[in-house]
Amino acid sequence: MTTTVTCSLLGILMLLIHVRCEKISPKPGQLKTFMEDYNSVAETCRSLGFVRKDYKTVADKAKKYACEPMVAFDVILKNSKSNLATKTKIVFETVDLNEGQGYNASSGIFTAPYGGLYVFDWVASGWKGLPFTALVVNGSSKSWNYVRDDKFNAWIRYRKTTVVRLNYGDKVWIEVSQGPAGLNKKYTSFYGYKL
Repeated sequence: MTTTVTCSLLGILMLLIHVRCEKISPKPGQLKTFMEDYNSVAETCRSLGFVRKDYKTVADKAKKYACEPMVAFDVILKNSKSNLATKTKIVFETVDLNEGQGYNASSGIFTAPYGGLYVFDWVASGWKGLPFTALVVNGSSKSWNYVRDDKFNAWIRYRKTTVVRLNYGDKVWIEVSQGPAGLNKKYTSFYGYKL
């Protein structure tokens, strides 16, 4: 882990120095020496397995992450909902956070602005633990949550966290996987972020 961080930080530092040197160095020999040192460090990191194979250099990795903004959203229900049928999308109208503008409060759908691994977490609060809910990606259910207690006459909260690999433009939402169902606005939420 320490070597990974060291390689990544060293690569980013060298990239920044390279960009700076390109702009101010009047001596081509200094830049050539710097690039040789940089390529040596990048090759060492690659040989140790600390740079993914699809990145030719540590600089490529640094450029990729420098260009992608943060993607995260956190939303809740505006009002409690009742008599939701099976396959009903749950629309979380109150948006507390929407970095990357991936979540649409009108449709309840998150659209991935970048490909990669995403973490999603949702909490549902249903009477006696109902309903069944599911995380849906492009129309296919990927993860479910459900709790039921017929003897306990109260709202029960249940949550699920899952990690999903998404491509650019993939659509994600929460839906009722078995209805009819009701949801309490106070305790029903959905959030996600890109790793």
